[in-house]
Amino acid sequence: MNKPAQPAFTLIELLIVVAIIGILAAIAVPNFLNAQIRAKVARVNGDFKTMATALEMYKLDNGRYISRANNISWPYRWRPLTTPVAYLNNGRWPDTFAPKWAVTPDGDPIDYCYESNGWPEARVNYLIIKCNGSPHEWLHGKGEVYQYAIISAGPDYDLNADSGAKSYPQDVFFFYDASNGLTSNGDIIRFGP
Repeated sequence: MNKPAQPAFTLIELLIVVAIIGILAAIAVPNFLNAQIRAKVARVNGDFKTMATALEMYKLDNGRYISRANNISWPYRWRPLTTPVAYLNNGRWPDTFAPKWAVTPDGDPIDYCYESNGWPEARVNYLIIKCNGSPHEWLHGKGEVYQYAIISAGPDYDLNADSGAKSYPQDVFFFYDASNGLTSNGDIIRFGP
């Protein structure tokens, strides 16, 4: 007795299916990567809100913000907010957009950076200089108003607020703007108060 022939796919039908899957993947993968970048930007903004709240509580108790000791990416920057009073649970806040190869001397990922005008008895002008040197005109003269800045490298993975930036401008506040493209140049910055 002969078995009935089973339906089979021809080579053309298989190629069409593979082509359709390839087209769908070509559409989906970039959208997925863009969604990842948008999620990381949202995480950074959420972290900044938490850190700004801790800085404001610290100022209420101590009469000043934490200082900009050493350089802006000093690994122990956020420790004063953890002890003796825990304004934050953790003294390390790894920058979501820090390059993977960039690590602190102890091997940990780079934390969010911090810039301030220092303490009243040890005033520094870094924040003022970076505001006045910024290509964003609305920032000029605001260095006297703002007391601190919390900074992330942004989706370009390059910290413009540092003199070691690999892209121009360097050592200024240059803002990331998603409307210029999700991976455009610039840092994500929150000023306070």
